[in-house]
Amino acid sequence: MKRLMLLFALCGMMTAAMADWTYGTAYFQGSQPSKCLSHGTVMIWYDGELKQTGLNGGVEIWEGTGDICVVYPKNYRGPQMRFTSKGGTVQIQTLK
Repeated sequence: MKRLMLLFALCGMMTAAMADWTYGTAYFQGSQPSKCLSHGTVMIWYDGELKQTGLNGGVEIWEGTGDICVVYPKNYRGPQMRFTSKGGTVQIQTLK
């Protein structure tokens, strides 16, 4: 019985740790990354490191080492951005 209760407790903690989250109308799977920055009108959350590494044909290149979540505003008119991550996921949403 104690093992069963421990299993339920661990599963509950894993579910809480991996809770999905939202920002306005944007929906993201998994936990919200711990760091945040705004780049003009674009909001970027990330874990680990994130840096803009270059510009390729007018497209900003961003590289990170953990999870990255990006929110573009409705009717975004700024520069295109490309995100990659070593060791994490990249999720991109646009507000409605």
